[in-house]
Amino acid sequence: MAEKTTSTATLRLSAGELRIAHPITVPDAPVPARDVVPALQGLVNAVVAAAESGKAISCRKGCGACCRQLVPVSRTEGERLLDLVDALPKERRGEIKRRFAAAEAVLVPAGFMDRTGKTDRELSTAYFARGLPCPFLEEESCSIHADRPLVCREYLVTSPPELCAGPAQDGVTPVAVPKFSLGARKLQEEKDGWFPLALLMAWSRQRPRTGARRTGPEWVQRFLKNLGTGH
Repeated sequence: MAEKTTSTATLRLSAGELRIAHPITVPDAPVPARDVVPALQGLVNAVVAAAESGKAISCRKGCGACCRQLVPVSRTEGERLLDLVDALPKERRGEIKRRFAAAEAVLVPAGFMDRTGKTDRELSTAYFARGLPCPFLEEESCSIHADRPLVCREYLVTSPPELCAGPAQDGVTPVAVPKFSLGARKLQEEKDGWFPLALLMAWSRQRPRTGARRTGPEWVQRFLKNLGTGH
């Protein structure tokens, strides 16, 4: 079997006042988009680290109010998360799927699979009002923290954490983080596609079954093009 090779390059990005230089390693061979998600996670981590530098971040393990917000997930990240769930031990996988089913029973009848005519703000407000925990939330902490979606990495606050549970989020002070997660939404398709993380299993039953394979560098180029940023 031929050895799988990778390429590493240092991305130099500008986002507002931030200047980021981050090494990124991706497969040389043509791969599905989900195979470059770990590299994109590392890039977003670097952006977030630059944005939070010098600030007193309030977020801590056990503070899970933000895990009841609507989490927009791209097709590419959804495919990666499905692989993660499928790789879990049988009993653990069954428990996670039961949590997704419980969320689906609430969200699908409420129209969260169809965003037609609704603004993102309206959807987010209606979702948070339901108080639904993310299916991956356990003891108010993320059970897949290392593999959590890109947008979850971008949400940090400097205000007291107890304010995050308020229905109107009054007094919550988020850190201004460039939304690199948006680059994943059109990675495989031309439209700006996403769905709520809690509807991962519902989405999986109607998702596209085929997709392009590109080299790792080509996927990264598409990601950066979606952001309209240099490299």
